[in-house]
Amino acid sequence: MLTALTLALGMTTAACGSGGGAGGDDTQTLRFATGFTSQNGWWVGTYKPWMDRVEELSEGAVEFEAFNGGELVAAGDELEALNQGIADIGSVAPPYLPDQFTAGEVTMLPLAESDVRIASKAYKALLESDEKIIDGKTYYESQFEENGLKAFPVPTTAEYTISTTGKEFNSVSAVKGLNIRASSRTHEILAESMGINPVAIPNAEAYDALNRGTLDGNFSSVADWSGYGFQDLFKYTLKGINFGHFNGTMAMTEETWNGLDPEVQEAMEQANEELYLDPGAQEWVDRADKMVKVNRESGGEFVEFDTLNPQVQELFLDGVDKTWNNYIAQLDGKGLDGEAVVSHWRDLLVEAGGEVPESAKDLN
Repeated sequence: MLTALTLALGMTTAACGSGGGAGGDDTQTLRFATGFTSQNGWWVGTYKPWMDRVEELSEGAVEFEAFNGGELVAAGDELEALNQGIADIGSVAPPYLPDQFTAGEVTMLPLAESDVRIASKAYKALLESDEKIIDGKTYYESQFEENGLKAFPVPTTAEYTISTTGKEFNSVSAVKGLNIRASSRTHEILAESMGINPVAIPNAEAYDALNRGTLDGNFSSVADWSGYGFQDLFKYTLKGINFGHFNGTMAMTEETWNGLDPEVQEAMEQANEELYLDPGAQEWVDRADKMVKVNRESGGEFVEFDTLNPQVQELFLDGVDKTWNNYIAQLDGKGLDGEAVVSHWRDLLVEAGGEVPESAKDLN
């Protein structure tokens, strides 16, 4: 299918990386692809502003042909599209691709205290760190260079929580047995440790599953609800407990990167630095505030974690501790030093202003 699509695109559009775009004969046109819609926080706060700023900084040396919402590739298929030459640059979300990004879900570990700006600073620091934590390589080298990529970090989403279409967490028995969508293996570990049935389906399919009742709820970021219509479905959401942050990048193959003029490379780097927190991270902050208001107006309830039955609180907190330990074990099973990876993320998060569960503080 990808090969056929490549051939079809070659007949109707300029080849990836070609000149002769709207900017003139000296303009290089790059095809940007993401499966996320134009309503997504990354598109509004990062992807589109970044492309606009790169075009401005490069003074016409580069322009973008942008595709979103599955027009060119589905969410999660962007890496294959880059490797197939269907796109020059695209959104690559490591938690969607655990086979390629062996430690890509580390940012989704549950936390004691964090927000989108804290987590985004920590994630950027993780990709820029020179500490060797995986087979003598840095995080960036092991996760991105090993996949032949040049990657720019994008702000993490706002913190994840758990929401349902109406099921309340009044007792341990009310929690156990629920069918909850898990967006990563980290959340699958968390769900299983609490007796919840994790369901691994794309967020784009979750709306129908929630409507039909085959899903009871979702691990998700409140700020991301509007991209999928969840603000009209969820009736019960926990506050005061943090289930981590989803991460992503804008990436291209190293071959594409090396083929760019130095001035264009510099423009891309500068644009990423300029826009990373504002408007990038701030977009998620603003969306979260709006979604809370919209959801409450439609009958949604936000329940403080510390008001839950103590036994339910204990169930969740025990699940949080087990998730850190089991995720380390999972990384060890992949041949990585799980404790080195996880403790490095912990340290960067704390340096950025966040807090981790007590059990995570004892890691080396």
